[in-house]
Amino acid sequence: MSGPVRLLPSRRPWRPTFLELIRQTGNVYLSARGAGVSRSTPYALAARNPAFAAEWARAEADAADALEAEARRRALEGSDPLLMFLLRGLKPERYRERIDVRVDLRRRAARVAERLGIPVDEVLERVERLAREDA
Repeated sequence: MSGPVRLLPSRRPWRPTFLELIRQTGNVYLSARGAGVSRSTPYALAARNPAFAAEWARAEADAADALEAEARRRALEGSDPLLMFLLRGLKPERYRERIDVRVDLRRRAARVAERLGIPVDEVLERVERLAREDA
């Protein structure tokens, strides 16, 4: 009488399939599943095998490049939000969103001075001193 059947791990090479699927999907779970291994298997191998880790990084870079190319295609075909997103990433100095915050320090200092009963210039001098000490 025999016991339960135990499945032996597959010796089928999974790395090429995993790397190709990473290139196509950019998704570790789907790539590992498609290669017939658990999600943790590629991570374990990458931790002990720098060559595999480098191949994986190149495959992820390829996936990112393909995604960027598709985003560019869609942006040029008429997606204004996607177009702006790409421009902000490529030229942030020109296309980033700006928030202009201005504080009228003298007006604020005048309110504080009035509450404390001291001259405005004294409040401003204290603020400048604190700013220098903080820098």
